Amino acid sequence: MNLKLSLALALSFSTSAFAAMNDVQLAQSMRAELGKSLITVKSPKLIFHWVDASDIMPAGQFNASLPATGPSFAAYVNKQGSKIFRARNGKDYDVEGPGLYLASDPLSTRSYGGQKSFGLIVGLLRPGAKIVPGDRNLTMAAAIASEISARGCALTTYAELLDVADSPKCTKIKQLLVGADISFADARIYSYSQGEIEGCRTRSPFKELAVPASRARDYEGNDTFVAYSSRAFSEIMGVTHKTTVSGHALSNEILSYLKGLQVNNLIQFAQYGVASPEQLSNPAIKAMSKAEIAKFSQKYIMGCNL
Repeated sequence: MNLKLSLALALSFSTSAFAAMNDVQLAQSMRAELGKSLITVKSPKLIFHWVDASDIMPAGQFNASLPATGPSFAAYVNKQGSKIFRARNGKDYDVEGPGLYLASDPLSTRSYGGQKSFGLIVGLLRPGAKIVPGDRNLTMAAAIASEISARGCALTTYAELLDVADSPKCTKIKQLLVGADISFADARIYSYSQGEIEGCRTRSPFKELAVPASRARDYEGNDTFVAYSSRAFSEIMGVTHKTTVSGHALSNEILSYLKGLQVNNLIQFAQYGVASPEQLSNPAIKAMSKAEIAKFSQKYIMGCNL
């Protein structure tokens, strides 16, 4: 072997042995590793996000009565969910990282919505949706941690990376993982609160998720979501203080459920109604009885146990 070829091969080996990953390789490596920890939704359950009506209605129409399945509601979900891709500063507070926060019951977060012109996004979880677990110990492999450290980011877990703020270099790494299409996952789940719900003796939300049996106990309290896109749902509905019955069966049931909770004095915070005076006086919206509320809860509330 001539000297030039020998040196070329040696240089090639040295370069390949210690070459840094390019952006595509790093993104693929992170997605492949995190993908092993993703859990999936098994059951089509409802989750809830309270806001003011003006947040989810088209501009200037917060007092309009639009169909509960209008396109503005899915657009809102995608807009808020896309926060996971954006740079984030320390003042951009979120309960558990950027995205669209949704609770697994309609009452515990009611105070986040307006009192007179409230808005409510209701999503029907899609079976098969990919969920990042609320596990703070999603540690990166040594090779990946070393690679991002060489790029100026000292984080070593995926939870830290997804929640990163005030760190441009770490944000760039996060954006490689997430991707502009935010296809790395559909949502994230964690533990926040479980309100008492009529018809549910107890609640075990983890039973609605495909998780290893050996880790089921780890997910017992996981009942709250951060949605990253509308892909997390098979249906997205919007309810405001002006919403009334329509040709959409599930949104009609949700209206009747909310009205029933209020009529039967089952709401947790008396100062926050879940139906407007207009809806309470509208005979077209039938309030569910306690028995009907219980059946609805058992069908649609995540982890509801008899």
